[in-house]
Amino acid sequence: MRSMLIPGKATAILGSQFGDEGKGKFVDLLAQDADLVCRVQGGNNAGHTIWVEGRKVVTHLLPSGVLHPQCEVAIGAGVVVDPLVLCDEILRLKEQGFDLAPERVHIDFRATAILPAHKAQDLKREFERGQSGNAIGTTGRGIGPAYASRAQRDVPRLAECLTPGFLENFAQSESPLAEGLTPETLSEFMEACQFLRPYLKDVAMLVHNRLNDGARVMIEGAQGGLLDVSYGTYPFVTSSNLIAGSCPGGIGMPPTRVGNIIGVAKAYSTRVGHGPFPGELKGALEESIRERGHEFGSTTGRSRRIGWLDLVALRYMAQVNGYQSLALMKSDVLCGLEHVGVVTAYKDSRTGQLMQGWPMTAVAWESVEPVVEFEPGWERVLGVKNTLDESLERFVKRIEDWIGIPVSYISTGAERSEGLWRNLR
Repeated sequence: MRSMLIPGKATAILGSQFGDEGKGKFVDLLAQDADLVCRVQGGNNAGHTIWVEGRKVVTHLLPSGVLHPQCEVAIGAGVVVDPLVLCDEILRLKEQGFDLAPERVHIDFRATAILPAHKAQDLKREFERGQSGNAIGTTGRGIGPAYASRAQRDVPRLAECLTPGFLENFAQSESPLAEGLTPETLSEFMEACQFLRPYLKDVAMLVHNRLNDGARVMIEGAQGGLLDVSYGTYPFVTSSNLIAGSCPGGIGMPPTRVGNIIGVAKAYSTRVGHGPFPGELKGALEESIRERGHEFGSTTGRSRRIGWLDLVALRYMAQVNGYQSLALMKSDVLCGLEHVGVVTAYKDSRTGQLMQGWPMTAVAWESVEPVVEFEPGWERVLGVKNTLDESLERFVKRIEDWIGIPVSYISTGAERSEGLWRNLR
């Protein structure tokens, strides 16, 4: 595992689908040898579920590395932070026995604050979209409106929230963002900000210093690349950039300090909410995989849509992100299936011809018909001498041949200890 983490460099772990790929487990696994793990984008619309010795641990804003006491964790300026949610998460993890002292948890002063008005705007807009049949499936956490406010430069950052008198004056201002800051809410919000004060630092300089000291740094990507606001299935995407090229900026790190980029994908696909989803399954098989894979959102609790692994999208993500290897998660969920499908091409229903390139518009996505091919299924993930089952090995080899990069890790179960490493240099 140490060969994947380079002293004085950052390793980026990025989702290759629509989120929920199992990044939490994989980051947690690598974090055993990391010195610092960083979140660089998104907000509490993301979530990671990690199983350790039968105990379920869920994080939303804090990186998965928080479970390892030797590892520091950081939230960069590219993240939008709801102070109330982050306070609750810190307190909950402390109650579970994890050390979250300010010496090992770092939050950038420049991170944007999510206000009550942002959450109200998010829900209102989604309701209006739903009335016209154009709902996106937002989590309603205020993430998109907070990013929009940041672009318009009219939202306080955490630094301003701690400036004496700022929030009281802001609540009395005519700004639309002051809506919802009632005296009671304002008091709770200010209390949360004060709770976070010891954790707030110049994270960009902290990361710079750690790297110069030879630290092994990890970037934990939020959600998945197919939800990237620029390169995903627009408009059914999130509000931040999730691809590798954007990640260093979210923590204040030059891209030259990123030494390794690893994609994470499941052996099948899932998606929460609306939007295009080639290879989607329906009926009993969908329900079976959902139940076996516990495919319910860690943030919203919503049922995830289920589909076959989309190799077209996976190759696109590998190219856009520059993956050097891939981690394949949840192969055990598909045990017992006679055949396992993979999407190998998109056909245009309007012309009957195979599509060339990546669909660019919602209309183009509506015209996608997936070409699905089938591989023999596997009864178990491991065969003799702790090697992959032969059918699963063929499945993995097909992925490698298709996307042109090695699969370095295969998860064989939910626990941290269940997995197989391969192709390590």
